[in-house]
Amino acid sequence: MILIAVTPASAMPSRVAISAGSFFAAATQCETADKITPGQTEALRKALDPYLSPADRRSINSGYARGLKDSRLYVVELKRWEPFTPDSTSCYRVQGVLDDYKAHLDPQ
Repeated sequence: MILIAVTPASAMPSRVAISAGSFFAAATQCETADKITPGQTEALRKALDPYLSPADRRSINSGYARGLKDSRLYVVELKRWEPFTPDSTSCYRVQGVLDDYKAHLDPQ
């Protein structure tokens, strides 16, 4: 008999998860401003959930809360929070990233 250990998902760096959460907050703001289709952000977050470690979830939720509260995005490369305005240009970019995430989750 062979036993195969299944380990939980490895946590991503917390800064990356915080950034992802702040991105989801930006997407939510775009939905609220009617700049992108409503409901897709929450659906994507639910679809990603099985792939996340508990630490990832905590960091994403933290980034999401701060991003919504302060209307900011955490930029990993700059190691700082930047302002976000849900206008046509920024929401167009946000939609592109959402579409990319969806394509990776459902590559049909």
